[in-house]
Amino acid sequence: MEMDEAERGFRDSPQILHDERLKTYLSGVLCKTVGFDRCGAARIYVVKDHRFNASMAPNGLMIVNTGLLARMHSEAELSTVLGHEFGHFELRHSLNRFRALRKGTDWLAWLGMAGAATGNDMTATQNAIILGFFSYNREQEKDADFLGAAYVRSSPYPLRASAVWKRLAEEDDATREERKLRKLKRATPGATDTHPTGAQRFAYFSQLEAEIGAQNGDDGQEQFREETSRILPDIFAGLVKGNDFAGADYVIRSRGDALGWDGLLLHTRAELYRLRGNPRDLITARQFYEKAITLPGAPPESWRGIGLTAMRTGDTENGKVALKEYLAKAPTSNDSAAIKMLLEN
Repeated sequence: MEMDEAERGFRDSPQILHDERLKTYLSGVLCKTVGFDRCGAARIYVVKDHRFNASMAPNGLMIVNTGLLARMHSEAELSTVLGHEFGHFELRHSLNRFRALRKGTDWLAWLGMAGAATGNDMTATQNAIILGFFSYNREQEKDADFLGAAYVRSSPYPLRASAVWKRLAEEDDATREERKLRKLKRATPGATDTHPTGAQRFAYFSQLEAEIGAQNGDDGQEQFREETSRILPDIFAGLVKGNDFAGADYVIRSRGDALGWDGLLLHTRAELYRLRGNPRDLITARQFYEKAITLPGAPPESWRGIGLTAMRTGDTENGKVALKEYLAKAPTSNDSAAIKMLLEN
């Protein structure tokens, strides 16, 4: 009942990407994964959030982050995540977790009062209960992983889960290298971790895929590319404007390498470099913009990018030519007045 009430307010949130075609597409992937007799229980909402995440509530509300879609390369990969979340739903993990938490907090309160009344230190027992919450969550996550994999194995899709966790590790490595941090290679979770580590997930999914052997079936890579390419700016906006340049660049490059580069994806990478704005970044960004306009799908903003980066690096004449071309291609753009003022100076 509480989730039903929360959903009524949530569905009109500005954080939701309102795109009925995308919702229908994701619902179709879910139904192929878990079965058309089950999937009707889910209502999918896409949330504008750059993080790799999805979740499902006990009432059937499923949330899929744009950041998750940015990191997927096929329907088969997406199906492993959607199947995982639906596994939580079918195993009633959210409700069981709530009951365990309520029971645990009741015990913590009782132990606190008992300790005060008797003068005994109950800290160790209380800490054991708290740490038990996290272990319980990790077991639920692993159960949902394996149930999700079972869904995929019964679906038209091949199981491709390990590739997702491999790329997430490589993305984290790229971020840590840029920030001059030691690469994280933990094979086991810490005491307060709520999920298995990425290394654990890569290991057990790799083993499962090896046991299955060669798998037939369409990955759905081309279908995924087509459905997500048309809303690429929405999917990548949070990553491009975030504070993790190396991670975002890795995600964009990995998509381009897997699904092919078009004008819009190359434009997205150019925007990432332009927004960081180091002198060398501006040169690189201009090169990406200029390459983008030679490929299908380049938006008018690529000409704006050429113009802005050219002018900031001292090439005013060519910069103005590009900005005029931008205005010709997008005369009603929101920034047309500002661009006209820039051209007059």
